[in-house]
Amino acid sequence: MSVEELALIVAVLATLSYASVSDLRSREVKEYVWVPASLLSVAINLLSGNYDPLQLALASVPALLVLAFAVLDMMGGADFLAILLVTLAHPKILPKPITYLTLIYSLLIPAALILINLIHGLRHLKHYRELKCVKGSKTALLFLGRPARVGSFLKSRFTYLLTIPVMEGGSASFECRTSFSMDEAYEERIKASLMEMLDKEILRADDLVWVTPGLPQIVFYLIGYVAALATPETLLHFIIPST
Repeated sequence: MSVEELALIVAVLATLSYASVSDLRSREVKEYVWVPASLLSVAINLLSGNYDPLQLALASVPALLVLAFAVLDMMGGADFLAILLVTLAHPKILPKPITYLTLIYSLLIPAALILINLIHGLRHLKHYRELKCVKGSKTALLFLGRPARVGSFLKSRFTYLLTIPVMEGGSASFECRTSFSMDEAYEERIKASLMEMLDKEILRADDLVWVTPGLPQIVFYLIGYVAALATPETLLHFIIPST
């Protein structure tokens, strides 16, 4: 490993580690966090002649996918910037597609959480069947969320409603959604509305709602990046013969 390659890896690891701590604490990462390592990555790879147009374009696909989800308000902007940093630092897909491996590995933990959600949901299948959505569909709730008591949800951090209670004919009905908004002010208004219904005894503290956690995805990118670096090239030869 050359000094340049080592410098790139250290820069990315340090940045992802710092961003992970911020993500765990507040689920927010300031944009300036990504700037030093990104500039260093561009400088080193330009001087080393590593920016092959075709490989760079192919290496950018994971970042573009995450960007599309961010535009749709399904992921945060920091998620895109994290993958973009990995792309700028590792602009080649041969002999090892670091950007693809980082994204794939980072998705394994959320995939496991989907299975855990399903197990929790099946334990409350009766409540799921009785749930009526006046807006949206409840189909994905079993996979993307889990049932929780209203009182427990109101005490939680970084947890968001997938079944939003709304007033209809003097009682509470639910609007169902598959994800939460990145607008924290909007989510706080939803929680305030829920508290108001609780105060008016329209809902009870032990009533069930479906919730989903705001995952610290940057932490998963850090894990994915480390796993990508640790993946032996010989293993990739069996999976992708052309590598």
